[in-house]
Amino acid sequence: MSPSEYVRLYDRTITSPVRIAGMAIAWPRALLLIGCSLIVAGSVGIATGAALSAKRQGTDRVAVCFFGEGALGQGVLYEVMNLAQLWKLPVIYVCENNLYNEYTHYLETTAGDILARATAFGIFHVASVDGQDMRAVYATAKDFVNYSRAGEGPCFLLCNTYRYAGHHVGDINREYYRSKQEEQQWKSERDPINILRAWLREQGFADSAFFAQTETEVRAEMENAVQFALSAPYPDPAEVEQDVYA
Repeated sequence: MSPSEYVRLYDRTITSPVRIAGMAIAWPRALLLIGCSLIVAGSVGIATGAALSAKRQGTDRVAVCFFGEGALGQGVLYEVMNLAQLWKLPVIYVCENNLYNEYTHYLETTAGDILARATAFGIFHVASVDGQDMRAVYATAKDFVNYSRAGEGPCFLLCNTYRYAGHHVGDINREYYRSKQEEQQWKSERDPINILRAWLREQGFADSAFFAQTETEVRAEMENAVQFALSAPYPDPAEVEQDVYA
């Protein structure tokens, strides 16, 4: 989905699916994006259901869901992993460990080995990768998709990554739970775009001119998308009760 397509989800007019239904379910089905859940770990149930549907319909689709390490404390994750393994469902559970459950370091809330939570259900196709390395993530994800698509069952991928900004728009002064030095170190030494850029340059696949042109084009597309959203008209107040039934 391009930035322009994505930002249309925030259209203020009555035709906007977000204004009518909310961001959680207003995703384009044509792209096989079936929505997200505002509930922590809620997406794991949706993805497992999609995997069950794919298997029963005899398709080669594989469901993939993403959740933070904070979701490891939610019981629904273990319920669906149990079913997925019993029924050999084509689903990949991707845990993005960015170190912090909102404001608390995950080591203060999460006991034991994260991967062991999947292997306890007999899900042995698991891996922990550097989430900042796009090539490592791609290679492992490709293997996992092939595994699940072949009917072997679910997989669990742990991507070790980092959250650059705050957990929400008001999380500005973060020094009470992590240092600015830590943030800067991740940005300067472990940025995924810079890591991939360096590899492409070393391999001779791209040069500085290519990167400069790409950045210019992407920034222009993002700015156009933002302007579209900001300039969209507000809905008529008379529409406030439209599509409201209870």
